[in-house]
Amino acid sequence: MTKIIIAASALILVAGCVESPELTDADWINQLVAGSNVSETSNLNGTGDAGEDGKSGEEVSVPEFWYRELTSEPYREIILENDPAAGVCTVTVIHTLSARLIIDTVWDGVFEPGSKTISDTRYARLIVEKHSDEVSHGGWRIISATPAEHMLTPDGQEVFISSMSLYKDDELIWECTDPGSFYRVDSELPQLSEGDFVRMEATINHLNPQYDPPFFVVAHGPLSGHSRHLMYDNGLYGDETADDGIFSYEWYVEYTGFHHRIAVDVIDADTFADQTEEDYDSGAWGIHFLK
Repeated sequence: MTKIIIAASALILVAGCVESPELTDADWINQLVAGSNVSETSNLNGTGDAGEDGKSGEEVSVPEFWYRELTSEPYREIILENDPAAGVCTVTVIHTLSARLIIDTVWDGVFEPGSKTISDTRYARLIVEKHSDEVSHGGWRIISATPAEHMLTPDGQEVFISSMSLYKDDELIWECTDPGSFYRVDSELPQLSEGDFVRMEATINHLNPQYDPPFFVVAHGPLSGHSRHLMYDNGLYGDETADDGIFSYEWYVEYTGFHHRIAVDVIDADTFADQTEEDYDSGAWGIHFLK
């Protein structure tokens, strides 16, 4: 197996090239991947739904105020996993980033937050093929893509997405139980347009639950109002059956001009239990959608 690894600085150089016979197939593939929104992964910037003070029966609630702030994304690796001379190449895109969780757990109406460090690695894989009728990027075309998977880089992650499904007008349009699964970009990605009535569902796995509830699930994407909302397993807000392990959120799609990915994000309740301990623990799956 041949592996070619190119970091972001090389990608920028290649992306600035024009059609030229001097470029290799590896150059063309990296230009294609660097310029495609299918290979992008959502960053962590954004505010989430506020919690409800003193929610009955819960040891930990969503904080009065919280958001994640990207501080650096030093590089992106693109790995070609086999020789492009075969005409088919599997590509792994790895984003590394640093961020902060800004969190205020004190319900007093005064914004005096703490900060928790986030170190995250995001993976996505693509299959590209060379086609004689493709006029750009040296004939290369993106055929399939996996969901993007977000993972903590320090070993210690305990919460994971187990499945993710999308429904439009109660009809299943996309589902995933393995973030390593490939979906054809021309026919198997979800299609969302402004005004569509959509329900997203997810199941979660927690290796070592400490609280009740053990975690909180957040929907990301072209949602109503802002881009992050809590998902529920209480029989309300679009959830069909309370306490069945399926978390749901439903809404009318908005802002597709600004969002190209839709995602499920789980955050360990231990992360929200205080605003000082360095214990950020989260995982997410996200998929590009067609408009």
